Amino acid sequence: MKKHLFLTLTISTLLFFACNSNDDSSNDGFKVKDLLSDVTNQQIVPSIATFTNSANTFEQNISDYVNNTTEANLEIAREQWKLTAIAYEKTYVHHIGTARSQFINSSIYNWPTVSGAIEFFISDNDTIDADFMATISAQAKSLAALEYLLFAEDLTTINSGFINSEKRRDYLRLSSVYLTSRAERLQDIWSDPSEDYATVFINNDDSGIQGSFNQYYNGMYNAIDVTKTTKVGKPAGLENSQVINPELAQAYYSTTSKALVEASVKSVETAYFNPNGLGVDDYVFSITNTTDLNDAIQTKITEIYAALDAITIPLSEAVEVNHSLVEDLHSKLEDLRILFAVDVRSILSIVITTTDTDGD
Repeated sequence: MKKHLFLTLTISTLLFFACNSNDDSSNDGFKVKDLLSDVTNQQIVPSIATFTNSANTFEQNISDYVNNTTEANLEIAREQWKLTAIAYEKTYVHHIGTARSQFINSSIYNWPTVSGAIEFFISDNDTIDADFMATISAQAKSLAALEYLLFAEDLTTINSGFINSEKRRDYLRLSSVYLTSRAERLQDIWSDPSEDYATVFINNDDSGIQGSFNQYYNGMYNAIDVTKTTKVGKPAGLENSQVINPELAQAYYSTTSKALVEASVKSVETAYFNPNGLGVDDYVFSITNTTDLNDAIQTKITEIYAALDAITIPLSEAVEVNHSLVEDLHSKLEDLRILFAVDVRSILSIVITTTDTDGD
């Protein structure tokens, strides 16, 4: 019954759009540039600043720990890693334009962790310094690598490992420096006067796939698709393979996977509805003169939150122990993806380009 109702909503929306496509009177006065200005200044730039500040705090926590390797300092660094990962997740929807073309997102967080490579680098080199770190892949020194170094074992064992190995401490410290550099690079793209992509983004009124609004919409769609496919579906054996593999979960070692999924969904909700100014919901309403589609999206997001709340253990455990609950979460994420892929896309004449799950 739910699938029939969902299909009915989709068909009704498409019919409504077809009947009203030649009547632009309902859209008179809506300026996409004003929307872009609001989301840039109220969502994109602030979220990136929050992440950058969090990364800097994390680097300082790591420095404090390396200089004083106590379990208390290690616990502080661990907690700040979680906060930094969540802060990053809230920027993921904004990895568009120049940031996307420079692959900033994959240099900040690309999982699963290459633990074997990390251990080889530490054991096989006489010295771990900045020159060496510059030669290794981003995946071996960014958020995923830092999580492995901090969380792969219990607190006491991890602390002992750092106490007994200067090279391990150096690898940890220099990886945190690299993370901060990537966060600051992302911030520079949007905010540095010499680049100021924010102004370019706001003033880009191209109506095609290179247009700023089309890119912004694709950022939201990409976040939904990656969350559904990579963060939930693949660990649970629900995407291209029925093999359940908990280690494919994002933030597997720190059991932060569920919090990162929630942060991703929240970032899409905020990007779409923008509580502080014009949002995509206003653009949709300016065309349809009805809140039906916006209400459907909000309802589906609320259902996703409920599905997350129903999972009371780490997601990496739930894929095996509570598989039906994870399957329900995956299904609701797919419903949201379809709303964006079909209903909203059709109304706004969006072209959906490649996502970060293509080719996987």
